[in-house]
Amino acid sequence: MTAEVDLSGTPEFDFTQRVFCNRELNMGAIEAVGFDMDYTLAQYNVNFDMLAFEGAKRKLVEMGYPEEAVAGFTFDPEQHLRGLVIDKRHGNILKMDRHKYVRVAFHGTRELSPDERKKLYVGVADATPTFVGDDFVNVDSLFQLVDASLYAQLVDVMDGDEFRAVSYYQAFKDVRHAVDMCHHDGVIKDEVAEDPGRYILRDDSLVPMLNQYRLAGKKVFLLTNSLFDYTNVVMNFLLGKTVDDRGWMDLFDVIVVGGGKPAFLGDGRRDMLRVDTTSNMGTLHNFVGKPVDEIGGDAFLAREGKVFQSGTWRALHEMLGIDSGSQVLYVGDHMYGDIVRSKRSLGWRTALIVPELEHELSVDALDSAARSRVAAEETACEAAELAVQTLRLAQIRDGTHFLDSAEKDALEEAQSDARTSLRRAREAHHAEYHPVWGPMFRTGNQASRFAKQVIDYSCIYTSRASNLLQTSPLRSFRSPADEFPHDARR
Repeated sequence: MTAEVDLSGTPEFDFTQRVFCNRELNMGAIEAVGFDMDYTLAQYNVNFDMLAFEGAKRKLVEMGYPEEAVAGFTFDPEQHLRGLVIDKRHGNILKMDRHKYVRVAFHGTRELSPDERKKLYVGVADATPTFVGDDFVNVDSLFQLVDASLYAQLVDVMDGDEFRAVSYYQAFKDVRHAVDMCHHDGVIKDEVAEDPGRYILRDDSLVPMLNQYRLAGKKVFLLTNSLFDYTNVVMNFLLGKTVDDRGWMDLFDVIVVGGGKPAFLGDGRRDMLRVDTTSNMGTLHNFVGKPVDEIGGDAFLAREGKVFQSGTWRALHEMLGIDSGSQVLYVGDHMYGDIVRSKRSLGWRTALIVPELEHELSVDALDSAARSRVAAEETACEAAELAVQTLRLAQIRDGTHFLDSAEKDALEEAQSDARTSLRRAREAHHAEYHPVWGPMFRTGNQASRFAKQVIDYSCIYTSRASNLLQTSPLRSFRSPADEFPHDARR
């Protein structure tokens, strides 16, 4: 007789904080769980974006862009989405579906007409756009929303009478440099250090989430591109008990700062530095060529400390005692730097953090009149198309001329009206997700390019790292069964 288990005390989690699975993942086979910091463990609010935006505006003026125009730039966090693609050659920002068909395109802040969009991005026989190469950049992280906003407004300025001394391509390079400098010269980190709570969102579930993996016998590591001084500020705020407490480091077996991803995930030679956490200084440690027993294991970490800078994945694997990339689960937010490269190059299992998912799921759950209208218009459109085809077949059987039929003209006009109504219904429904770009995971009736990357490269995905607390550290994640279009009528 099987004993009944009382589940009445099981904690309830918001449905928007579920963990979703693309590829089966047995956590029992995972030996080490790693985390990125920025926009993974640490979620930032719009005040953080404003630091980069305003700082970059000042730097653009210093580069020679007209102050009277740049001073008027404003940052709207809802203006753009992750998953968009910037066309640096033409000054455009694009959203495409999983087949790389561009469905929405803006030149600066002006939406391109269908004719303009198709002229640029619908391929001819010998020139199908691939959207790879130096002319295009993917908006892979939330950091890059500042880049997109600045660039769009700068393109508008360049198209006016105020300034056109550089190309759209160069303008993007200048925007990228200006924002990057803000992250390196203290404009941002000094402000965050002064008042972390103004910029970072607290999450009380992070500490128990990290602890559950260590209690399950797994190694836990931090791998971030931020340097130690800034990392210490952020992690102290999120995980520490006091302002100067460095106890947060006890939650990790190994800490790699200034990792320089994606280079960290490659096979190049990069010396690893041991960080003196008392002075935030690094001392050179070259692990290349040393035997594994000198590098890995608890004795090595006890002797050398656990905080390192730069290096590559090889030294990390040795310190963690990892034999295969499939024994590592890495949790990050950057599609390319965290997820694609670690998956392709090392075979790491991957968990993608998508903060925007909570909004998408909330809209999905609405009993939406717009969604109901889409369903009704789809049915009407199918009926109109069927009526045209039924008439065509009937006239073929009767030997009459379909092209000369007045009835055919009326039915085709009804079909055209039905298609227009369906398009407008979909536009209204998509606007519930975002007034310009629609849902992040869909473009038209197709999965978006971003959604395809999520499916292809992330084993699991969720809206915040702490959501992993609701899943057992030994859980076997199982993906839903794949479906084909012909499954829809079952």
